[in-house]
Formats: sequence, structure tokens, C-alpha cells
Amino acid sequence: MENKIEIIKPYSLQITQRDANGQAEVLIDGRYRGDEITVTSDDGAVYAITVDETGRFGGTIPLTSGWHNLTLTGSSDPTDRLGINKLGVGEIFLTAGQSNSANHGFPCQNTVSGNVTSLGLEGWQIADDPQPVATGEGGTPWPLLGDLLNRKLMVPIGLASVGVGGTAVWQWDPSTENTLYLRLQQALQQLKSSQSISSPADTAHARAVLWHQGESDTVAGTSATAYADGMEQIIRQSWADAGQQIPWFIAEVSYIGSDYTQQQRAVIEGQQELVSRGVAFAGPTTDDLIGEHYRYDGVHFGQAGLESHAERWADCLSSYFGWD
Repeated sequence: MENKIEIIKPYSLQITQRDANGQAEVLIDGRYRGDEITVTSDDGAVYAITVDETGRFGGTIPLTSGWHNLTLTGSSDPTDRLGINKLGVGEIFLTAGQSNSANHGFPCQNTVSGNVTSLGLEGWQIADDPQPVATGEGGTPWPLLGDLLNRKLMVPIGLASVGVGGTAVWQWDPSTENTLYLRLQQALQQLKSSQSISSPADTAHARAVLWHQGESDTVAGTSATAYADGMEQIIRQSWADAGQQIPWFIAEVSYIGSDYTQQQRAVIEGQQELVSRGVAFAGPTTDDLIGEHYRYDGVHFGQAGLESHAERWADCLSSYFGWD
């Protein structure tokens, strides 16, 4: 029994961000009472990882885009074997913002392809709503977006959703105590820890951050400059935490009912200012998705709204990354 393999990473259903060549170095980390672990991938490649004097082993293996099954075999006894099933290499997106980026839509959405997974606090799971970590118990556009991108790219899609309903930009300020930014920081750390600390500097932990937020700033009367300054601070802190400049896409979002139309312009201008400053890219606009057809309660997206929201993100990302 003492020679059994214990795996710490990777997790089943985990996605690792692929590089420009469609590959990724995936960290294999665990414990074993023996000299060596052999990792066999489903393409027949074999990799040896040395176990140190404390019983810990760790190393990376190269995997191509797609799903993989790995078999770990211990050197002490050929019966010491452990399988890791459905390990993916593909595209990862962090999603953040307020309620329409979190689980406050209706109804819940599911991934039809089964090739979209979500990062939670304890690992990865199939990306059916509600998304782990993000607030609410309802629906999001993210399983739909994942399926659209999977259909286009033919690779697994990973999501890390950390949005919080009813929040303004200042509540995500990295410099404040109990900031909501900690949710984004934790997701970045989880993604970063799935790769070797010796990974090349240009190895991304995620393809992009998708930010959909602004309604609460409309209500608060946030100025364009205050919005842009606050968001720039968040973005730059995320780059510092990630160790690289992961692209941010900022949706144009300000609508929260007809009572606040005069205050929407400043928020939109703040979002556009981020693009002008060169710290973010333009995401989709969703302010025109109004009425009962799109919003079941006047604010949050219903089925048609969730579908349109997902389609607009897919179009935006496909255009920018050349996935058309």
C-alpha cells in the first residue's frame, strides 16, 4: 500500500492553455515511495520523472491540443498504476464583472459538446451552470460561448468565472481591504500553478480576460475618467500577478433601466477610454439587448439574451484572434 501513487496535479477535466504551436507543457506533480514515475500519454509517448528523497515528484510533459488520458506507473512495483482521464489542452478564458457575467441569468445553460469545463475552488468540472465561484444560481452565457468556440476551434475550452452581482469598479480595486479582486487573483494563481515555474515567459495561463460590468457604475454616476482609472489599476495588477500581459476585453455595458439613460454615456466612454489607452481591447456591446425578449426581469438576460451575449463574445474573440 505504501508504494501507491498520489497525484496532486493535474486534475481530471483540467484545461491548460495551448501556445501558438497548439501545444502545452503540463505539470505532473505528486508523491510516491519509489525512485521514478513513468508517464505514458495516449499517443504512446513515455516520460520519466524522478522522485526526490522526500517522496515528491514533479515535471512537465508536452501535450498537443485536444483531450488526453495519461497513465502513471511506479518503478517499485508495476502494479503501482494511476490513470488521469480527460486532460485537456486548449483555450482558457477568465470571465469577471457583475451579474450578467455571473450566474444571474435565466435559465441555466449547459455545454452540449461536453468539451467545455470550468475551474472551481477544488478543481475542474463540466461547465454547466451555475458556474463555480461566480455569484448566483442561475444562467450565464459561458457554456454557450464555450460550445461556439469548441465548434470553431475543435479544442477543449476552459472557463474561470469569478463575477459578483451588483458590483461597481471600485469594489474590485486591488489596493483596498477585502477587495473582490482577490477572486480574480486566486483564479490566476490556480491557472499559473498548473504549469511549471520554469515555463517560458510567453506561455499564457489564459487566452484572455472577458470583463462585462458597468451597470452599477451607471447607478453610482461614475465618471468616465474614474471608471477608466479604476479598471486600468485592476488590469495592471492582474498582469503583475500573472507575470504577463494577458489580454483584457472590455464589453460596453451600462444599461440598468430607462431611469438611468442620462448616466450611461459616461460609463461607456470610460470603457472606450481603456481601449484608447492601449490597456484593453473592445469587447461586445450588450446595451441594445433590451426588452422582455432579451431580459427576463428588465436587467438580467433570459434565454435569447444569453444566446446573443455568447454569440457576440464569440464574434469578438474570433475576429481579434483570427479564428474566423
